[in-house]
Amino acid sequence: MLAPAFLLLFQTISASSIHYSRGNHGSSKRTNGFCKQLDIPVTATSESAIYDVPRVDNDIEAAAWAIYSDTWSTPDGVERIIKNTTTSGTFNIHAQLCVPKTSGEKKDILQIATHGAHYDGRYWDPELDREKQSYVEASIRAGYSILTYDRLGTGQSDHPDAYDVVQAPLELEILRQLTLMARDGSLSSFAEKAKPSDEAFQKLPKPSKVVHVGHSFGSFITSAFIAKYSNLTDGAIITGFLLGPYLGKPGMASWAAEYAATGNPPFERPSGYMVCQEVGIQNLFFAGDPKTAFTPAMLKYGNDIKQPVPVGEFASAFHILGLPGPNLKAPVQYVAAEFDFYICGGDCKGLYDVEDLKKTYPNATTIEVAIQPNTGHAFTLHNNATAGFQLTFDFLGRNGL
Repeated sequence: MLAPAFLLLFQTISASSIHYSRGNHGSSKRTNGFCKQLDIPVTATSESAIYDVPRVDNDIEAAAWAIYSDTWSTPDGVERIIKNTTTSGTFNIHAQLCVPKTSGEKKDILQIATHGAHYDGRYWDPELDREKQSYVEASIRAGYSILTYDRLGTGQSDHPDAYDVVQAPLELEILRQLTLMARDGSLSSFAEKAKPSDEAFQKLPKPSKVVHVGHSFGSFITSAFIAKYSNLTDGAIITGFLLGPYLGKPGMASWAAEYAATGNPPFERPSGYMVCQEVGIQNLFFAGDPKTAFTPAMLKYGNDIKQPVPVGEFASAFHILGLPGPNLKAPVQYVAAEFDFYICGGDCKGLYDVEDLKKTYPNATTIEVAIQPNTGHAFTLHNNATAGFQLTFDFLGRNGL
């Protein structure tokens, strides 16, 4: 059984010139393509449970929850289940669909990117310096279409009960539904009809192939997705996640968590949602030589776009962690940050064994691990981001994607 900590992952410009707000709707022209904001009603059903976890309704209880979760003798996994249940509903999922200007063959390949804990879909598309840091911009520049979305409980998606609703199995099913919508063409149709009208989104074809990309807790979900629904993916990029002895070792107390509803800034969230203080954001997401790996503006931006996390997400993570995928017949690339503190105890070099990874996906067409130098857990918020993106595009190209 996994220890409690194993259930968590996890260019210098004037700060006054940055705008972090996003509209609920609309489309925009990018340097390399076009993007459209969507609010997608997603109906999903999953197994769930009522867990024996502490309530979090103030800052003191947020810190106490983290210490309780990190304590070696705290019950874990199934031992916390009070009652098994089922969750079903229709949830608003805020998403962004971007398509490239070019009409090359990769335009029909759709990437679906799932962000991790403590952020929303903006993790993939930082406004700080899109040309150098945005995975979205890099993808459309390379000719790919890409769907990013705010996971349930984050950003502009719905923020339901943090204990009994926002749980890992439900998030996995939401990713499945979004993938099915993409594959059957209903996502393209939805984007075409969504206001405002935009010529770039008229008569979009169904994607010929779908690649799933994850980061941190989003890689928990993506890894489980390609294992459980192997026939729905053509390839996967797993970033910020390696299942190993140092995963989550720093513990949840390293977040410096506070209650989201009264945090700085406060978030409109109910009981059970917590948010990192800035020191927690640095602990989790930033690493490498502070003179060369990232800038103060990147750290500030990473703190400014942070998002609350719900208790139930972590209590339930064991359901999806490490699922075997014997039916997967697609390429998988793992991308690890060299100095990832939360995943590798601060040094990912030499901590992986490709043969062990192949045991999880024994029929994958290929499995590759890449180490991104002088980078911490938040790949997109480090100076070396663009080089890391190219590692992924090279891998996809070598594998017909």
